[in-house]
Amino acid sequence: MKIYAAKTSDSIILEKIIDMLDKDRQEKVLRFKNIEERNRSVCAGMLLRYAFLDCGYSKAQWSEVEIKYNQYGKPELKNYEKFCYSLSHSGKWVICVVDGQNVGTDIQKWQKWNINIAKRFFAHEEYERIIDKKDEDRDRMFFSIWSAKESFVKYTGRGIGAGIDQCVTDVELSKIVSDDRILNIRLYEDIPGYSLCVCSERQEFPDKICMFLIDETGNIVASDID
Repeated sequence: MKIYAAKTSDSIILEKIIDMLDKDRQEKVLRFKNIEERNRSVCAGMLLRYAFLDCGYSKAQWSEVEIKYNQYGKPELKNYEKFCYSLSHSGKWVICVVDGQNVGTDIQKWQKWNINIAKRFFAHEEYERIIDKKDEDRDRMFFSIWSAKESFVKYTGRGIGAGIDQCVTDVELSKIVSDDRILNIRLYEDIPGYSLCVCSERQEFPDKICMFLIDETGNIVASDID
């Protein structure tokens, strides 16, 4: 398993990048009206391409990549069953996690926590964990739990409408349970002001996140967090 994180550019030059994206994403980004959302989607596509090449595949193979969707609408690369991936983006960051088996990830930028969402989608014990925190720590705890739940539904591919309120995290945020199914999760807080969670059947997760910057022309360079 590898985790890639990239800080996005505010001034993507789409015509210099679009041919490097998979055909499915090319169609999607052209439909975006919101520039910020479009840029995040472009950067997610570029990070997926980088991860694909970093795993030893060629640019020629990437140029022929096709995206297919499983029965729940989760995207996969056709004919690359051993290249499983999950994408997420929030704020200025995009995340791509790849593995040889199914994986899910989510990143959330800390904002003011929403008590109504917590009451609707969180189990009672999860809600109590937030309330028990000091005021200044409640936003962090809310988005840590939320990113864990989102990573689970990204793993299943079924979306938050398919029972996110039925999956429950443990106190350590190392396990998530739904319908007697137990999966492993790991929370990362390497990026200041963000919660990032990965969900997998694996018990081992990488300690290191590969950090990058994406510039306006799609170049991806290694970087420390700033």
